[in-house]
Amino acid sequence: MQQLILNIEESRYQVLLKFLSTLDYVRIVKPVQKTPTTSATEQAPSSASNQLALLKQVLQQQTKPPFQQIADPAAWQKQQRDEWS
Repeated sequence: MQQLILNIEESRYQVLLKFLSTLDYVRIVKPVQKTPTTSATEQAPSSASNQLALLKQVLQQQTKPPFQQIADPAAWQKQQRDEWS
């Protein structure tokens, strides 16, 4: 299955949506709106400096160094490769 994302002008959106809904092989899914949270890890930073600060904050909060919490490194690597292939 392929996914297609379109950027449509507001004035033409309803017309295109009606046309697409007539096709039996098209499924129209409305995007899920995330509710705003106060968690620092879920907020989308607006600039690279905010991203760097957020990454530093998350790494400082970890009790173990990165990747040390992985019980079986070989199985974890295989899972990562399978996800990207």
